[in-house]
Order: sequence, then structure tokens, then C-alpha cells
Amino acid sequence: MSFQGAPDAKKADLEKSYRDEFAHPEQSRRWIPKFEEFQCSGNLGFVRSTWQLEVTSADGKTEIKAENRSVDILRLSEDGTWKIFRSLNYPVVAPKK
Repeated sequence: MSFQGAPDAKKADLEKSYRDEFAHPEQSRRWIPKFEEFQCSGNLGFVRSTWQLEVTSADGKTEIKAENRSVDILRLSEDGTWKIFRSLNYPVVAPKK
């Protein structure tokens, strides 16, 4: 997985980042996808989408805390399932420096 401005991440890195992301019992967090385009040819495919991080605090207030664009490259495996083998991600709005 690649995220703009960060080193490439392996599966274990991604799993740890999600554990850290959702380790907030005082908040409800969920990533909401908006799938925009799907294409495949033979055993390769891609999905282009936008993801929003929705955070609901203990008092019930909900906010969008992040919005990222992604392009996921998939490969058809021998068992007939599609697996992501490369994910490219970047924020919709560049972070302020």
C-alpha cells in the first residue's frame, strides 16, 4: 500500500495502522467507500474510489475527519477470487504544511 508522503506499507503495517485507527473506545470510526470505477481485463483489474473517515464522538456528534482517493490494483487468483496486490492512496485535499 502506498499513501502519498509515507513509506510503502506491507500487509502487517496496514493491519497495525487499522488496529491503531480503531482503538478509540470513546469514538465510533468507520471508513465509508464511494466506488467510482471498476475495470478488468483477463486476470487484472482496478477499482477507483473515494473513502471518507466518519467519526462519531460519545456525545453523538458525527464529523468527516479525512477523505482519501484510492486506486486498487487487483489480480484474479487461482481460486477465482480477486485480491488487491497494490493500493495507491492520497488525500482529496493536500495536508497543510
